[in-house]
This record gives sequence, C-alpha cells and structure tokens, in this order.
Amino acid sequence: MKKLYILSLLLISLFVINVKAANYDFKELIPADIKTTLVTNNFSYREFSYNSNSGTVEFTNIKNLTNKELPVSISIAFFDENKKNLGIMNFCSKDDVLKSKEEKNYTIHIDKSDVAEGKSVNDIKYIAIITDNINCNTERYFDYVGYDVSYIGMPKNTSLDDKTNRLILIMSVLGLVLLVLFLYNFVFTNAYQNMDGDDVRKGYKKYNKQLAKEREEELKRNPPKPKEKVKVKTDEVIAQEESAKKEDKSDTDLHKLYK
Repeated sequence: MKKLYILSLLLISLFVINVKAANYDFKELIPADIKTTLVTNNFSYREFSYNSNSGTVEFTNIKNLTNKELPVSISIAFFDENKKNLGIMNFCSKDDVLKSKEEKNYTIHIDKSDVAEGKSVNDIKYIAIITDNINCNTERYFDYVGYDVSYIGMPKNTSLDDKTNRLILIMSVLGLVLLVLFLYNFVFTNAYQNMDGDDVRKGYKKYNKQLAKEREEELKRNPPKPKEKVKVKTDEVIAQEESAKKEDKSDTDLHKLYK
C-alpha cells in the first residue's frame, strides 16, 4: 500500500513537471510562467520563463558556448492573450560578459517601454525568442505590433527615401496647380463651353478646307497627264475597216435588196 502511494506521488510529480516545462524553438509562442530551454550556436538558455507576477524573464542559467567572451544577449518578442505582438526587445548587456564556457543565472526586467503604447507588461501572456542577438543590438522594435509571430522577420519596409518623397511632393504641387487652372478656366472663362465636341468638329472642318486648298494648288502646279487610250484593235484591223467604209457598195446584192 505504501509503495502504491509513493508511486502515485511520483506520477503526479512527473505530470506537474511536464505541465510546467516544455521544449520550444525560435519564433514559437511560450506561455507565461512555462519554463523551457533553448540552445543556439552561441548560448544555452536553460530553464527560462516569463514571470507574469514580477514582469521579468528569468533564466536558471545562461551559458556561453563559444571560445570567446560574449555579453549576455537575446531578442524577445512579447504577445497578448490573442497572440498578437506587443513589441520586440533586443537585449544586450556589455556589463555582463560571459567568458568562454562560463554560465550564470540571469534576470531581465521588462517595463512599459518594451511594449507598444497603450499596453503594459500585464498584457504579456506569451513570449517568443527571435534570435540570440549576437550582434548586440539594443533597439526596441514595434514594426510587427498586432501581427502573429509568423510575420516577424518578414520585410515590412514601407518607408520611402528622401528622393522619392521630394518627387511625390513636386508631382503633387504640379497636379494641384493644373487642377486650379482647369477649374479657373472652366468657371471664369469660355475655354470649355463647347465640351460636347463642337470645337473639335470646327477644328477638323477648318483643317479639311486647308487640305482641299492645298490639293487644288498642287493640281494647278502639276496637272495630271491625259490618259492614254487603250488599243482594242490593231492598226491593221483599223486600216481594213477604214478601207471598207470607202468601198462602193451600190452594186451589191444587199444594197439592191434594201433599195
């Protein structure tokens, strides 16, 4: 009976440990107060979690896996209960340098400057490790606020350079000037009274008259050559016909028949 009791306690303990510890990878949402371990080429982050009560990310230890000294660094993204991003912290402390193979327990404090405006550390329900921040960046990023973790790292550069901005400004001013001129001519002048096409038709009519005059002058300068008659009969046939017309037909039978 005693052995059964001890076995039950062990099973319950294992269950509790499994619930409170899990393995997560980069860019995977880690629920608050759940411990996990993550290893990179540079660091081993052992049994760390976001403590929702104290607003801190606590590491049982961080170990330098390289053969050189490294400042403690990591990039952490924060998410709300809807798994939407609240901001990204790039943490690097040059005051806390780990020698090669050295390890130490560590705590990172989170405050309101690490999350989007209007949010607080109390809104953090998940965290995700983005990189080990080996370049020691210390900027905070809010480019992905409101997005899922899968969007982090995707290009989101929607800003324009100064040259493009100047070109847009110039084109906008020119467009505005042209619009003002059009409205002025439309309202205060007769420039657009015949918007139904009368002006266009009158313009073409004038143009056609000019073309007709030019063609007439060209014919006077270079009159067309008379067309040559096409011969249907040869000269020999024509000569025979002319000869036949001159013949005296008074003694022919046909002449006597109709006489």
